[in-house]
Amino acid sequence: MKDEATQTTLRPLFGEGFLEDHVGRILNDPQIAIVELVANCWDAGAKNVSITWPAALYGKFSISDDGAGMAKDEFEMIWPELRYNRVQRQGTSVKFPDNSNDIKRTAYGRNGKGRHSLFCFAEEYKIETWNDRAASIFKVVRNKEGESARFAPYDIRFIEQMAKEGNGTIISCNIMKNYLPAESVMEIIGGKFGTDPSFSISVNGHRIALLELKGVDRRIIKIQNEGEVEILRIDSTVSGRTSKQHGVAWWVNNRLVGEHSWKGFDEKYLDGRTAEAKRYTFIVKADILINEVESDWTDFKETERANRIIDEIKSHIMKSVQELLKNSRVSRKKAVLLDHRADLRKLGNPSREHIGVFIDETLAKCPGIGQENLSKVVGILAAIEESRTGYRLLNQLSQLSPNDFDRLSEILKDWDMVEVKTVLDELRKRIELIRLLEGLVDNPNADELHELHPLFERGLWIFGQEYEGIKFLSNKSLARVAKEFFGAEVVDCPRRRPDIVALAGGSIGFYCSNEYDENGEVCGYNKILIIELKKGGSTITIEAVRQAEDYALAIKRSGKMSPNAKIVCYVLGAKIDCESSKKGETIEVIPRSYSIVLHQASARTFNLIEKIKEAKEIDELSDKEVKEVLEQREITDAVGSEN
Repeated sequence: MKDEATQTTLRPLFGEGFLEDHVGRILNDPQIAIVELVANCWDAGAKNVSITWPAALYGKFSISDDGAGMAKDEFEMIWPELRYNRVQRQGTSVKFPDNSNDIKRTAYGRNGKGRHSLFCFAEEYKIETWNDRAASIFKVVRNKEGESARFAPYDIRFIEQMAKEGNGTIISCNIMKNYLPAESVMEIIGGKFGTDPSFSISVNGHRIALLELKGVDRRIIKIQNEGEVEILRIDSTVSGRTSKQHGVAWWVNNRLVGEHSWKGFDEKYLDGRTAEAKRYTFIVKADILINEVESDWTDFKETERANRIIDEIKSHIMKSVQELLKNSRVSRKKAVLLDHRADLRKLGNPSREHIGVFIDETLAKCPGIGQENLSKVVGILAAIEESRTGYRLLNQLSQLSPNDFDRLSEILKDWDMVEVKTVLDELRKRIELIRLLEGLVDNPNADELHELHPLFERGLWIFGQEYEGIKFLSNKSLARVAKEFFGAEVVDCPRRRPDIVALAGGSIGFYCSNEYDENGEVCGYNKILIIELKKGGSTITIEAVRQAEDYALAIKRSGKMSPNAKIVCYVLGAKIDCESSKKGETIEVIPRSYSIVLHQASARTFNLIEKIKEAKEIDELSDKEVKEVLEQREITDAVGSEN
């Protein structure tokens, strides 16, 4: 046995592909590599960066900056260290070589991986760095094969040291792989680092200017009684690794106020995790705020004027963001629908529309949901819709006339017991809905807006078979047209019901079904259903019918519907003192009493329930255990009420 003095000390070895695993995409994606190299200049406190980019592969590339630079011993301490912790060693704030206190920067660097970006273009590179009147030159060579690669992923060789004034760093190599055209390099860098006017970048002697970039949208907005503000929206095309490179940058007299970020905007949409938050940058040139800037330029003052102007600018930016998100939602929705195209083909149109509406609402309310998770949820919903046959079966029933129940037995032959019970359950819910309405419609104190309209919205089937399912949906834009028509007569309506127009004598709801072109795209509305609910005890007169005709004409003239689309308006009240009316071939106004509408719906629904139960000879609840539990609960409740 060897004694302790002669035992061998073993050192860790680096396996093949270690650097690829450690660094990630930096080693093979030139766009990310270029951004990382410029970010290193930013972190070094540089104000000027000069890039020399070759015209073709194998040419020389160099990037130089006037940042802090490093002394020889400092470089030898930092550069060899894998996963260098910049935050722990230097903090998150950038220190400038001229001790500038009027510029505030937060460093991008965290783990020292960006320094390996040169390996994306070559297997070796040279670095010259200087400060304190001395420059040091090193050569960094990657070890990819052989014994040396097992001991270190790269070697650093000291070349020479010389006297040199000032401070800065130059890194250079010959590009042997992953070449990009110079124009692409300028677009990539400009889209990532164009937010701070104190950070100047040039490529082959040409300074990158924001207005020359392809992905820039420029708009001028006028602030009332204040002046003009210019807003630039930059599309960086490829999402960065960190959202800190994006957000809103406020410029006043070509100087950055604070730091660019999404601070103060709706985090539901721009929380730094969404693709849009990482892709887009807004620059606000707001010289009109010069008197509202804090003395250290870290923020704006908390004044009424500053807040008013900034809020208006933010509103314009959010409108732009919403439009970008809308386009993104359409693309994401189509991608999910393609994933489940086979499932959609098995479903009826009501279920297909249900899934479409679900995706729209999910993307609007949860924009951060991942595409994979969204697809999984839609898959589950499609399976539920396929198994839930209620809409399909109810549509079959809706084709029957009131006197055509002899055909019911033929339809029921194709239904199994689960399907029958599904339909009975839906019909029972409809009866309950009718009972609720019957208790409210004749009450003069009933609130049409908050009590009646929500119930009628759930029961559009009351007005006819074509309104079955969810084909007809409430519509906010049509309600806006009607509000403009009524003008001052409109009563304040809570924001949670923007699809309802509230009037002193009642309220009006708007519902529509879409029309589709030969490509399956929505091209307008093919039919609009308007439900006007009068207050309890009111009488519908010819004036009410004519008024309904007028706002139907206003909607028709709004340009929101197809030329041949029909508008059907039901005016509901306690009594009727007029006839139905037609205006041309497309507008029809039908006055109806609440009692008749609900009585017809109740009789038809109840009759269907009894006919189905009789034809199938079923007990609605066949599960023995469920019955026992329900019966036991009812007995317990009865005993409890007696006590």
